[in-house]
Amino acid sequence: MSLAVNDEKRELRSDSLVAEDEVHPPSYSVEPPSQEAPEDLSARLASLDLSSVVKNGVNISADQCTAHLKLLEAFNQLREDIGQTQGLFGIKDPKFDSPETTDPYHHAQSPQALAKLRIAEKRWSVYVARAVDRFERWYNACVPATMGGAPCDRLTGNQLLTKKGLDKVAYHGLPIKQLTLPDQVPPLDVLMVWHSYMLNPRCFFEDCFRYGKLDFFATGMPWPAIDPCIDNVTFEFKPSAQAVQNFETATGLCWSNLNDGMEKALSCPRCHSTISVPWTQGSMWTTGDKMAPGNGYADGDFLVNCRACDTKITHEYLRVTKFKDDVEAFTRPSDTPLSGTVLTKDGQPAKHTILGIPPESFFPNALLNAGLADRFMLLLDDPNASMSDVRSIWEQGIADKNLVHKAKGVRRRLLPKERLSIRRMMSRYWFNASPFALDLASAVIRQGSFVEKMHNIDWLHSPALMSTMERLIQKYQRFFTLMAENLHKVAVPTLDIDLAWHTHQLNPLEYYAYSDKMCYGRYIDHDDKIEETALSDAFTWTSKAYADKYGEPYSECTCWYCEAIRESHTSKLDRFFKPNKVQAMEKLHSAELPSDPLNSPHISAHNAVRDLESEANSRVKAAELDKAYHKACAKAKKKGKPEPRRDDYFYYYAWGYPMYMPMYYPYGVPVVGGGGFYPADPCMVNTGAGSYGACAAGSCGGMAAAGGACGGGSGGCGSCGGCGSGGCGSGGGCGGGGGGCGGA
Repeated sequence: MSLAVNDEKRELRSDSLVAEDEVHPPSYSVEPPSQEAPEDLSARLASLDLSSVVKNGVNISADQCTAHLKLLEAFNQLREDIGQTQGLFGIKDPKFDSPETTDPYHHAQSPQALAKLRIAEKRWSVYVARAVDRFERWYNACVPATMGGAPCDRLTGNQLLTKKGLDKVAYHGLPIKQLTLPDQVPPLDVLMVWHSYMLNPRCFFEDCFRYGKLDFFATGMPWPAIDPCIDNVTFEFKPSAQAVQNFETATGLCWSNLNDGMEKALSCPRCHSTISVPWTQGSMWTTGDKMAPGNGYADGDFLVNCRACDTKITHEYLRVTKFKDDVEAFTRPSDTPLSGTVLTKDGQPAKHTILGIPPESFFPNALLNAGLADRFMLLLDDPNASMSDVRSIWEQGIADKNLVHKAKGVRRRLLPKERLSIRRMMSRYWFNASPFALDLASAVIRQGSFVEKMHNIDWLHSPALMSTMERLIQKYQRFFTLMAENLHKVAVPTLDIDLAWHTHQLNPLEYYAYSDKMCYGRYIDHDDKIEETALSDAFTWTSKAYADKYGEPYSECTCWYCEAIRESHTSKLDRFFKPNKVQAMEKLHSAELPSDPLNSPHISAHNAVRDLESEANSRVKAAELDKAYHKACAKAKKKGKPEPRRDDYFYYYAWGYPMYMPMYYPYGVPVVGGGGFYPADPCMVNTGAGSYGACAAGSCGGMAAAGGACGGGSGGCGSCGGCGSGGCGSGGGCGGGGGGCGGA
């Protein structure tokens, strides 16, 4: 990538607009970037076998991982096209009095560079909000409510309590053939949202179960239909004319996101009249270094007055309305359980018991039946009600011993799992006004970091592409085994492992079955919200556990961060008691491995989020890494080897522009974007007592309420799934950028 900044308007592409093997393959090596795919590479990408069943334990293939890489590259090109299109959505580049410097060092620190980055991010955030809206339309029009090919109603509370065999309901779905046909492929932006949705496996399964769409759960990403649409040289998305026509006919939308209207039709929650609201309005670069957030539907300060009833509609009011609608849906004859209450801490429906005792996950619904629903109805009739008010009602409910006794029918004392069920349920509503279990726009944004990392590593142009894919599948099998053996730990993947993990999750039923078998009835989630310093600590544990178990280094990277992590879990006694591990480390340094922390297959941090309460932890973590780094330097110097390089500053290329950073920590949250760009900040949480988004008093605490992992328990990858004493999560955390993969 050139250091020079391209100021010319980029011309958008038409489609954008609109069982373990013991043989150890060679380690990854540094490959020179290629701007154009050679003929043999193009032919290799055109001959992927995506239809045959793979029998390698995890049932994913190198060809499937390669097809996934192609799709990620198409996403990356779409993202850059949208971000760098001047004036898109009326968001214009600012004008500065001083000329823009072409020197990369000074440009990366200039106000012009920061402005371009922020504006590109804002354009993308509006585009993603529109994409989620389009996905919902496609989901409602093209995804039938079926199970085993037969019509299926929404789940009811009575079924959860009385129906036998629900713990095996995931296996009752059949792939929807219609969605696997080439002429039924949706637009790239809709595919992108579907992709991020499936990478939150518990949330995706919960919604399919709750809405009676288990055939959709069994369908997975239709690689044989999607892959031929992606050009093997340019990676442009080129579907058939029939696919375009079918989508437009079924949804009433244009094929191109940008050809749809600039306003959204919104139903007033109070009087149900239709209101046309702009997607973005008033969002622009202001003086200094900030952007005005704007008050359109895709903006942080959304506000519109209903002309019919004069109700002030905000994102907060829409979230409260979602909760009210769900309470009414449960208390009325439809009997639909609240979101976040249909799966156990293990991520599966509860087994039916002879005694008919309700599962702990059902407890919030039982409280509603006991009388708490009436309190909510009174509160939610207030147009000024907030989700903090909703939390207060739950706090009153769990503190009322008589109400708890009525809900449980037995003892009045709450069990820890029942307390956790409250905050798991609340995580579905805090920052989410959509009908889904998570805010899909935030999920897409958090995946953006991983997409960008895959583009920068550029395995698609590597001569060793297929052997690399085979190796990362093997490493993924080992990683999953490590998780299965340590369910009370948070395991964090490297970027290469994460590619295989994501590819596996894009076949939800296959992934569910594998997790069910390996983890004895537990559905391992892929948490996309883990506090950044906790993520680094978990990565340290994973690195040590992997090296101890397999005698090989976990991260095949020699950047300063990975060297510091290895040094932190290496002792002098290893030379005597673990000679194979030491030899593997020595071999690592003799290989030609990547050392640039920005383009290395090390910690996957797309799910990193920053807790406003943990700035002190961040400083402590930086000091610990600094100490370990200096030890690694001293060891390298003693052996006559070059010290691991750690520059005083880094150029981070966001949207094609260099951005200056005083120091780069690979486990940190993305360096661009922020709450002002989105209805809810996808990479920031606040776990302070009484803070918006924090747990209800007496239910839990910390990251759980935000939909993320919350220390201890059974690992961070269960988001709100917890299994240990007081912990949450279910077995593995994802370390990816963008805050990652699911808030179950």
